[in-house]
Amino acid sequence: MQIFVGAILVIIALVLLFVILVGIFYSIDLFLDLPYVATQRNKIDTIIKLAQIKKGETAVDLGSGDGRLLFASAKKGAKAIGYELNPFLIALTLIHTKLKGLGNEVWIERKSMWTADLKVADVIFVYSLKKHIKKFEDFVFQNTRPGTRIIVNLHPFPDKKPAKSKNGIFLYKI
Repeated sequence: MQIFVGAILVIIALVLLFVILVGIFYSIDLFLDLPYVATQRNKIDTIIKLAQIKKGETAVDLGSGDGRLLFASAKKGAKAIGYELNPFLIALTLIHTKLKGLGNEVWIERKSMWTADLKVADVIFVYSLKKHIKKFEDFVFQNTRPGTRIIVNLHPFPDKKPAKSKNGIFLYKI
């Protein structure tokens, strides 16, 4: 009987721990004002095609989430760098990086997109919220080098015309 009660208590504790961790995961995104939104497979394909990543280039994902774009970029031969603030998503990306054997191609750092070094990038990915897009537009055009390709998912830059767009994805060239 004691073993049964002990097992029930362990199960309850694990369920509570799971609920708490999920709550923390979503609270971090609310606190940061930048929600985690996983990019759909069809959009990843569109993003990678528009980016025209070449072997040896550096792709930077600002708000890299679970690393989907990092892995897709690495498969094209890029050095993929992700910047993410949510420690749970960083841990998830690190686990997937190890499982996929991409430790030499994919890096992730806990850093704000506003402090990331964009000058190393040949390609930059960003999922944009409408309320941040103008600020990001100014930031990216001041902090990148000529030839950099910017891929914006969801909202286009208000003051720049995209070189191409498809499926709600916008390509800009510096």
